[in-house]
Amino acid sequence: MILQTKLSIVAVALQNVLEIQATWRIQVNGALNVKFEVKKDKEFLELPRFGIRMFLKKDYRQVTYYGMGPYESYVDKCRASYHGLFTAEVSELHEDYLKPQENGSHCGCSYVVISDGESTITATSAQEFSFNASVYTQEELTVKKHNFELEDSGNVVLCLDYAQNGIGSNSCGPELKKEYRLDEETFTFKVKLIPY
Repeated sequence: MILQTKLSIVAVALQNVLEIQATWRIQVNGALNVKFEVKKDKEFLELPRFGIRMFLKKDYRQVTYYGMGPYESYVDKCRASYHGLFTAEVSELHEDYLKPQENGSHCGCSYVVISDGESTITATSAQEFSFNASVYTQEELTVKKHNFELEDSGNVVLCLDYAQNGIGSNSCGPELKKEYRLDEETFTFKVKLIPY
């Protein structure tokens, strides 16, 4: 079965930031092939990230991945990490910053498997991607001013990202280098989700 959709991301009272042609191909075995063909309006600056966010049952706590680890890694922040096969609990992927913010991502991944001990969901792609799994939503991390204020969402929030903009910024230093920016005008993100 194939489902095709046209999506857009729009800034309030402005033109489309992104136009997206999404194709969802469901296979007989339950696997889901997702393909996003994205076109960004060149008037807008780089994107902070692009990907899929899923809310899983809180029992999906065990994560195995092949990518940059065991510490968090971003395109411009990965010198403490190395490529390998890693296993962790979702709680171990969270970085407990005093001021909550985006954290716990792992770039350079070929696949990630998340399990509740009985069933699994595998995400894989021919192109490297980033992922993070957390009990906190991105909204929660953004709104709270201190780590002790964070509230568990009751789910495991799994993000599979085509890419993220680098962490560095010119808020107190130099502008982010071009190779660390997500400013492509067109790109395609393909990921396969396999339940077992």
